[in-house]
Amino acid sequence: MGSKFGGLCLLFLAFAGSAEPVRVGVSLAIPPYVLRAEERGIELDLVREALKHSTFEPHFYYLSLRQTYELIERHQLDAIINVRPGLLNNVHLSAPVITFHNRVFTLAPRKLAKLSELAGLNVVAFQRARDVLGKEFSDAVAKSQDYQEVARQELQVRQLFEGHAEAVVMEERIFEHYRQLWAAQSEHPERYQQSRVISNALLPPTIYHFAFTSSAVRDAFDKGLASMKQDGRYEKIMASYQNADRAQRPVSSTPVITAQNQK
Repeated sequence: MGSKFGGLCLLFLAFAGSAEPVRVGVSLAIPPYVLRAEERGIELDLVREALKHSTFEPHFYYLSLRQTYELIERHQLDAIINVRPGLLNNVHLSAPVITFHNRVFTLAPRKLAKLSELAGLNVVAFQRARDVLGKEFSDAVAKSQDYQEVARQELQVRQLFEGHAEAVVMEERIFEHYRQLWAAQSEHPERYQQSRVISNALLPPTIYHFAFTSSAVRDAFDKGLASMKQDGRYEKIMASYQNADRAQRPVSSTPVITAQNQK
């Protein structure tokens, strides 16, 4: 009896250790969606939980958005987050995963009523914003005085408050995270007061899918995602990042790889 039980344990351990690694490209830092220093975030948690009961194990690579798109098309990544239909070739898109609410942020008293008012302004957006946000946005920033797309979104917020940008385009929760961070670190926290900010809601919500090179991994992810939405785990993850103070949450042991370590 004991030998049979031991054999079953060995079989279970062998199976448990045979999870197939999945190289997942994620953004360098888009808190609260990706929190690199803590190895977690809304989207990392969603990937982990969706694949938790599958035979696949995610390994996260922190890269710029541009790099993730390039590497998955070369099959040097197995999956990436935050993709809209039509932006990539030869990949398998998941079901819709998450909705971003991108805004055009300015400082009072500058308030914008339409995207065309970006003409003549210094505008800083996230990487591939022109592809993601559509033709109207692309046409508007083509007439701006200076337009940049950056990988490090914390710099967008600093540029706005320090007067180096007149408008920044980013997701509202990411903006607020970095505004609070800069306020806490600055010798002049009043510079980063929320009351100075005007959030111009000129863009429709952006629905993102995740992209996979393998239909089998995509199917496993979709199955897990559907189950999470049905039993409440999806909303639980989203709600767990509502509070600003998240320092006591444990760090995951899921493997993490930085851009510098990638071959």
